Amino acid sequence: MPRALVLLSLLTFTACAPAGLAPTADAGAQVTGNPGEVFFFDASASTGEGLRYAWTLLDGPADAELLDADTDAALLVPSAEGEYRLAVEVCDRWGRCDVAETVALVGEVAQRAGAGSFGAVSFGGASFAAKKPWGKNQAPEAEATSRRSLGSLGSVKLDGSASSDPDGDALRYRWQLVSRPSGSVLSDADISGGTTATASFTADASGPYVFKLTVRDGALGDSVTLPEITLGLIDTDPID
Repeated sequence: MPRALVLLSLLTFTACAPAGLAPTADAGAQVTGNPGEVFFFDASASTGEGLRYAWTLLDGPADAELLDADTDAALLVPSAEGEYRLAVEVCDRWGRCDVAETVALVGEVAQRAGAGSFGAVSFGGASFAAKKPWGKNQAPEAEATSRRSLGSLGSVKLDGSASSDPDGDALRYRWQLVSRPSGSVLSDADISGGTTATASFTADASGPYVFKLTVRDGALGDSVTLPEITLGLIDTDPID
């Protein structure tokens, strides 16, 4: 076989999706709570390679706010009581997709259904679940600070260890890079310890950075955005 045909065959083969490995979407468990609380939905149990996520609100009262809809952990802030139906579509690197749905019961509709507050989350490979009778679970409170690392103007220490839960539930943490200066190409993935109470970050460009901490107890959560912190890089170019 001519070399060109062999090369074409190899290219064609590598472009094809492997058989039997289509993604499977998992939208997580039903969640209950009250209007105005932050509801978390976790699709991290979905399987597949190189997954992309897209959450949508299929049905429910108007004016609900859906945040982080392009991540595996979406946030819903319902403004009214009722039943909210959500779907997550996961697509792998070859464009194959799957869809799963879940439900949020808000206010009296949850009490009438006799539902417990339930959420299952996975952070850093550690799974966590919480289930309590209706009305007993209270949302945690996020508290965070930031400070420049000693000896480095380009690094910052992030500390969320003062966050607390009124019920004493174990907390899971998620740090996010909300904004960065022009010239920076860093993202949430560049935060060291981004799913722990204390994290660190090293800048790739001088300027203002803003970070956010989200904590959750498995069903409810809270977020806090830190004040802008300016990080600087030392110019090591020789002086003429």
